[in-house]
Order: sequence, then C-alpha cells, then structure tokens
Amino acid sequence: MDENNAVLAKRFGADMRRGIAELSNQGYDATYFRRMLGDHGPVETARRLVTDPKPSYGLWKLQQMNRLDLSVEMWVLLPWYEPLFAPEVRQLAEAKLRALGVDVAAELARLVRKPEPGEP
Repeated sequence: MDENNAVLAKRFGADMRRGIAELSNQGYDATYFRRMLGDHGPVETARRLVTDPKPSYGLWKLQQMNRLDLSVEMWVLLPWYEPLFAPEVRQLAEAKLRALGVDVAAELARLVRKPEPGEP
C-alpha cells in the first residue's frame, strides 16, 4: 500500500470507529465487527464483509435500525475511499445494498453532500 493509501486507510479506520461509537450509543455494540477490526484492520475487514456472499448480521441490524449509512458497504462506495477498494469489491457492496432496497445513488448523493469524515 502506498503512502497516500496508508493515510487514507488510517482515516477509514478512524471513521469506522466513530461509526461504531455512534451505533453503540444507539444500542448496537457490533462486537463481531470490533473483533474483525482488531484482527484484520479496517480495509481488510471491509473487504471480507463485502465479498462474503452471505450478508452479515451487522448489515441486517443496520437495516433494522435504518442506519445503512453507517454500513461498511456504504462506506466502501464513498468516493473518498474509492482508492482503497478494487472495482469488484465496490460492485459487490453496491449489489448488497441494492438487494436491501437501497437507492444507492440517492444515498451516496446525500452522504457526499456532508463534509468528508474527519472534517468539521
């Protein structure tokens, strides 16, 4: 991983931890996801979850909470994280979200209008 992607991966991990904290405040602890982050790091954790043919419990739980905006699948699709993931991984992330009825283009447009993670 080159230096720019290493910095981006670090930011991706920090943003994932902020998302976990937000979900924890809403009653979802994401224990398995936390363990995966510790074992594999943020980028590899995201890649493993997205490429697993079976949707994760966490994805289902976020759908129930109406918080798919905090899903790994959605974060993989954010334009500022695109350099971290192969096109095939991004395609799988989009397919999983579409299978859950998410209008991916509309949701990304909504999220991209927000400041980038880590910015005020």
